[in-house]
Amino acid sequence: MRELDTVLINNRNFGINYHDDLNKCELHTHSFIEIAYTLSGKATHILNGKSVAIKENDYVIIEPGSKHQYIKTGPENLSVLNCIFTANFPYPYATVNSFYECIKNPSLNINTKDIKPEQISGVYHDSTGEIRQLFLLLQNEYKNKDYKYTLVARRLLNVIILLTVRSLSPNNTTSTFISETIKDYVSVHYAEHNVLQVIGEQLNYSVPYLSKKFQSEAGESFKSYQQKIRINEAASLLIQPDISIDEISNLVGYTDIKYFIKVFTKKRGISPSKFKKLYGSSINK
Repeated sequence: MRELDTVLINNRNFGINYHDDLNKCELHTHSFIEIAYTLSGKATHILNGKSVAIKENDYVIIEPGSKHQYIKTGPENLSVLNCIFTANFPYPYATVNSFYECIKNPSLNINTKDIKPEQISGVYHDSTGEIRQLFLLLQNEYKNKDYKYTLVARRLLNVIILLTVRSLSPNNTTSTFISETIKDYVSVHYAEHNVLQVIGEQLNYSVPYLSKKFQSEAGESFKSYQQKIRINEAASLLIQPDISIDEISNLVGYTDIKYFIKVFTKKRGISPSKFKKLYGSSINK
């Protein structure tokens, strides 16, 4: 078995690699996360000793350190599109480099209660073709590297993560209706200052009731949760090369940049400027 050494991931944390015909793929392992999408052809995929037949529109999620290989089984070209990345690309505050860590991104608001880490690695079938189109868009973004391509790629990858988790938990329901409704709203409207008032008008509840209910269901105050989402979104913007910290502060809902810097530093243990220097440099190489 060999350790895969590719310049594609060196000095950055996202890349796309395309194989027109993957005739030979020896058993190997690597330190990054990989999602490999089969565009055409048939093969046997071996992951940590388990063999699974794969075909067009199947995709495989391989966690770092896993042992895997392809064995082509049909006459047609085995065309495979690989997305390789570290967890910090879709989720800047990831503390563990794994796909399972990516689904903990608070901006995605995924209920991970019934999802086990061992469920993640394996073969998935893209029955609708949605994932295929997202992969082709990812490939195009990476190839052209147009304005803010890393931001577009991050959004596309997070949609792939969400759709994959949906297939893991198709009947995922929750009894925490109010807190989940608020979290879903905040994931889009995190910069707004009247979230509870807007939701209260929609659901016919008072702001104090919603605040108390959220605290009870989510285990933290609404203010704390909104701050967490704002700071997480700020991190995604900080690694972009052409946007200032002052602009980011306003975009995520803080009109006072000094307060934004204070909250960011308290939440993450590092100032926005240091975060931008540390992580932005590796993203944009």
